[in-house]
Parts: sequence; C-alpha cells; structure tokens
Amino acid sequence: MGSARGPGSARTWAELARAGRHPVELLRAIAARLREDDTATTSAALAYYFFFSIFPLLLFVLALTTVLPVHGLEPWLLENVRQSLPGEAYTLVEGTVRSLLSRPRGGLLSLGAVLALWTASSAFSALMNGLNRAYRVRDTRSWWRARLWAVGLTVALSLFMITAFVLTVFGGQLVGLIARHVGPAAGIAALVVRWTVTVGSVVFVVAAVYFACPAIAREWQWITPGVVVFTLGFAATSAAFSFWVGRFGSYDKTYGSLGAVIVLLLWMYLLAFFLLLGGELNALLEARIRNDDRRVEDPASRGADRERAAR
Repeated sequence: MGSARGPGSARTWAELARAGRHPVELLRAIAARLREDDTATTSAALAYYFFFSIFPLLLFVLALTTVLPVHGLEPWLLENVRQSLPGEAYTLVEGTVRSLLSRPRGGLLSLGAVLALWTASSAFSALMNGLNRAYRVRDTRSWWRARLWAVGLTVALSLFMITAFVLTVFGGQLVGLIARHVGPAAGIAALVVRWTVTVGSVVFVVAAVYFACPAIAREWQWITPGVVVFTLGFAATSAAFSFWVGRFGSYDKTYGSLGAVIVLLLWMYLLAFFLLLGGELNALLEARIRNDDRRVEDPASRGADRERAAR
C-alpha cells in the first residue's frame, strides 16, 4: 500500500467548491485524466466481469430463498424475475435456472456461492487496477495477495450487495404484498424503508470501494464527491437509457435473442464508467489538496508562487 494519506471529507468538498469556480477547467482536467487512464477500456473490462457475476449471484439468491419452507416461493420468484428482465433474456435464463434449481439445494448453494465469489472478486481486482491508475499509485503486493484482498472485499461487502440487488429486483412486489395484507400506511412505510436501505447499501458499497480499492492509505469518508457523482449520474443515466431502449431502441430486431444481452452489457458498462468516474474525481481533488500542502511546506515553492503572482 502507498504511504500517502488522503485528505478528509471536509477538505475534499472544499476543494470541489473551489474548483467549481472554474467548471470548464475542472471538466477539462477530468476528461484528460479519463483519456490518460484509458477509462473507457477499463470500463469495458469491468462490464465483462459484472456480466459474469450477476448470474451466479442471481442463482445464489434464488437457491438461498427457495430453501425457506414456503409453498409456491420458487414460481413467485421466477415470475418476478420475468417481470424484471426483457423477454428474450428471461427465455434464455429460465431454462437454466429451473434446471439448476431442480438439483439438491446444498450443492446448488455451494456452486452459486463459489461462482459468485470468484467472478465478483475478479471484478474487484479490475476495479482495484482502475482506481490505482486514477490515484497514480502502484500496487506492490504480489498477485495472490491482491487477489486475497479482492476476495476479502467481496465477502465483506456481499451482504450489502445482495441486499441492494434483492430490494431492487423484488422490492416492489414485497411492498405491494405488505400494502395488501397490512394496509396502505404500512405499504408507504415499507416503500420508504425499501429505498432507504437500498440507497444506503449502495452508498456504503461505493464508499467502501473508494476507501479500500486504491493502494493508498486514507481516512474513511461516507459521502465524497465521487460517491455523489456515481449515485446521481448512474441513476439518471440508467433511467434515460432504459427509457430510450423501451421507446426507441431496436436491439431485439437487430440482434435477435442477443439484444437483451447487449442491453445488459451496455447498462453494466455505464455502471463501471460512473464508478471509475467518481474515483477519478476523488483522485483529482485529493491530488490538488496534496499539491497545495506541499507548496505550503516548501519555501522554494512559496517563493516561486510569489514570483508568478508578481508577474
């Protein structure tokens, strides 16, 4: 891990406010970093890993929930998956999911857990490399140590990731079920709890990624500019992308059954891009703060600054 320590959240927000006085220069600096770090290519690699992570995760969640002794739970879950996925994607997924769910539950849980852990840790490894580029640091750990760190992050954050995934996919039906059986007031309360827990889980996971993935010592920060950029930017872009695909997109006509896969990959590319964009913004602001600190500590730098100001 690097020896430099990142500044606190208050200084990061103050630096953003100062940089925001010249928004064009700030946007140019971010765009230059994105080009220099080849963020587009890294986002594509992350989308690939995310794509291979979501199906083992879905398999694990389905197998875990169907262990519960509730009659009719499995068809109910598959029906909600059908409502959440495009038709072509559900047709491809349904047969695989049903055949896997017909196997013994213990082995299925183990298979889903191992696959989800390995593919998700691969995504964390790629994310670590991308954020190390953003912070201009080199990870000196060996391959297996870095991989163990990625596996540890996957295990530590898995509960929050699964919670956010389940509430996003099945939360609407759960809220409707509560409202029908308990009452409208309980339904409203369940809706508030659903989105509070979902957004809180997402914010925690993103904050933990920005804290633990770069090979640089830093203080824990709950809400950073990068977290806000990711949360708002990805939510808005996902909504616009879903609207465009639903109204104007013709992937199913062009690519047939592969259309749903392409849409899913594009959505995951947006997820990866905004995750790296938030990290680049944090890294840029923290680098400017460290440069200011070095100028304050170095008398020669202060003299050079005074000379430039005199000119």
